[in-house]
Amino acid sequence: MEGLDYLFKPIVLVTGFGPFVNHPINASWEAVKLLDKDKIEREHKVELVQLEIPVTYENVDEFIPALWETHEPKLMIHVGVSKIAQDLTLEKQAHRKGYQRMDYFDKCPANQTCTSSGAIRIHTKLDIEKICSDFNDDPPSGAKAVVSLDAGRYLCEYTYYTSLNIDNTRTLFVHVPDMKIYSSELTAHALERIIDLCLKELDLDKNISE
Repeated sequence: MEGLDYLFKPIVLVTGFGPFVNHPINASWEAVKLLDKDKIEREHKVELVQLEIPVTYENVDEFIPALWETHEPKLMIHVGVSKIAQDLTLEKQAHRKGYQRMDYFDKCPANQTCTSSGAIRIHTKLDIEKICSDFNDDPPSGAKAVVSLDAGRYLCEYTYYTSLNIDNTRTLFVHVPDMKIYSSELTAHALERIIDLCLKELDLDKNISE
């Protein structure tokens, strides 16, 4: 029975990106790989799924909706690297249009618009300000979190929009600094703290609604 119970545990799905120009080793996936799966699953009674996403628009169009349909995650967190990030950056929103930058295969979406049709701009319904504040009240040593309204109009924001358009009540995008600024180990510990805070908020919201 214990094995069967495991099959029905809620899923926390965390994605990182593969290599792209100037980032042959992507800091996002390097950190996601290091997440303490046993600890997260034990403390929250969930199943943690870690996946690497290629840096192409077409792949996002196919892969992200399939992930939602297949796993029906309790929480979806996308992680990407930012060349300007100095700390963990919690993205509050994503836009449908404005994707002019070429992907790994030198392509961009038709009309620079996400194929996932929805509102011009979608916000996550997770309380980003509270999550950020709680994180900074008790962060992993050397880490800090900030809130952002500009996810960059590239694959990161494109991915975020696609997921938000499916379910913005349990989706978050986190930009992480380059490995020269945050080690992969520090970023992983910081992401574990973000996951913890998101799950606590979702559980609290569920209890209030019940």
